[in-house]
Amino acid sequence: MQRALAIALAVAATAACRLDPLVEDQPGASGSILPSGAPVPSVTDSSELLNQITLNDSLDTKALAMTGGVIVRGTGFTSVAGVGTQVPFWAFGEAERAPAPIYILGRGDPTTPMFQDIMKDHPPLVDAVPGDGEYEPVHTIYRVQVTDKYAGEKITTTRALADAVDIGLVQAPVAIKQFVNWPIVRPGLRLEVGGSVEPIAPTPVYGHGHMVDSFPLGGALGTQPNPFGLLPTSQVSFVRAQLEPTYNTARPIFQASVPTAAPSMNPNYTPVSVVVNVDLMPLVPSSSITKDSDLFMRSVMTGAITATTDKVLQFTVTGTTLDLQIQFEEGKP
Repeated sequence: MQRALAIALAVAATAACRLDPLVEDQPGASGSILPSGAPVPSVTDSSELLNQITLNDSLDTKALAMTGGVIVRGTGFTSVAGVGTQVPFWAFGEAERAPAPIYILGRGDPTTPMFQDIMKDHPPLVDAVPGDGEYEPVHTIYRVQVTDKYAGEKITTTRALADAVDIGLVQAPVAIKQFVNWPIVRPGLRLEVGGSVEPIAPTPVYGHGHMVDSFPLGGALGTQPNPFGLLPTSQVSFVRAQLEPTYNTARPIFQASVPTAAPSMNPNYTPVSVVVNVDLMPLVPSSSITKDSDLFMRSVMTGAITATTDKVLQFTVTGTTLDLQIQFEEGKP
């Protein structure tokens, strides 16, 4: 959460130490900023970056080969109006509570709904991709207001962003205290969304000076408030019946449910799920578990487990945290 602030501080320090002024404060003074119309290389042009993302995006290469490069949905269960209901979801591997920044350029006051992003003309910028130590699939949003000096230049690295702030093309990034599940993936994939819609193409973003592929998830309801910096978590249960050898990770039971309205001051959904392994009582089939309340009683205030049902023999809250995104609406990411 401090990386955008670090950019602004670095810019200020650089300006303070500079002995010679920039020539008329023109963008050309920065070798990191590309002019409007300049090509941005694809990640496929860098074998090192391509391999890094491919090896670390948490997607199964063999499974993708079988699906023709389509990230398919799994099927889990959650509660809808008190009834256990099947829900599709996408899995993007492990996640931490500290989100990675994503910078979105636009016009207008970044702290208000009047801010208009220019993502169609200038993709968002990330400073970490899979394989980087600070990468996370869930991102905290920073808005970057362009100034009257901005004329379509391309800011494809955080160094370029710092230079753009320095020479007045953009204002310093503003944290709007919101997060979104926006994983970066290897190039050439598509995302299964169901319905009558064909698998959708990825959204390009800038990362490490290249064009990389990504999938923003959840739509309008997927952008959630994050007033405390660290991401909120829910729990996901993997159950095992008496004679089953392993916990069934292909059939998650979500504590989280699909949001039915936009959040207010606090988040009403998070894809960051702490894994709970649950052993069922003898003679209780795993197919009988279709909602979180089949397993646990929880605190109304905190959501913490206060007791188990008579279907549970024992459970363990693990240290594993996964990015499991429930699909909110059929046919949409």
